[in-house]
Amino acid sequence: MEKLLKKLKKYRIEVVILTIAFLIAIVSLLIFLNTYQKTDEEIQDFSLRPSSFEEQVGGQAKIYIDVSGSVNKPDSYEASNGIRLKDLIKKAGGLSDSADKSFFARNFNLARIVSDQEKIYVPSVWEVGNGYFVENQQMLDYNSPGRGIASNAPTDNKININSATIEELDTLPGVGKVTAQKIIDNRPFGALEELLNKKIVNKSVFENIKDLITI
Repeated sequence: MEKLLKKLKKYRIEVVILTIAFLIAIVSLLIFLNTYQKTDEEIQDFSLRPSSFEEQVGGQAKIYIDVSGSVNKPDSYEASNGIRLKDLIKKAGGLSDSADKSFFARNFNLARIVSDQEKIYVPSVWEVGNGYFVENQQMLDYNSPGRGIASNAPTDNKININSATIEELDTLPGVGKVTAQKIIDNRPFGALEELLNKKIVNKSVFENIKDLITI
């Protein structure tokens, strides 16, 4: 009888051990399957992410550019990222009869890649002739937006609000990039005081910059 009890006790222990081992195996399998599923989801998610090239160009398939002035179809245009100025001007119907084509040829680089939210303004013969767009007699910097005129500066070092880039306008005291963009959007200016009349800057900022700017 005693031997039988010992055998039963030993059998129970073995059953308990086997049961625990079975449960551990089940739990391990569930953990493995869950981890495998997450890894598979991460791989699929990664495959849907933009490539490094797309990230470098901002991940945008389309950009928007405002084209105005002496073009046949001034408007805000949707274009492919990486579009050249030449193709953008074609979208706008080409230069109009009033455009100063000589000024345009000297100061605009048709091979330049246009940026998102950029404004392209093509001046007319009348605007150039009346001094709204003054061309500096210096080497052109074909990599800069807008006019493309290099910043190795007129003799008085004043910034021309009709032709300066957003970066140049941003250097003026009290003028950040938001105000600089407002200045670009409201070109051309016939007088410095138009910055006040059009409420682009307040009086205190105007007093600080009026001796640093020109038209």
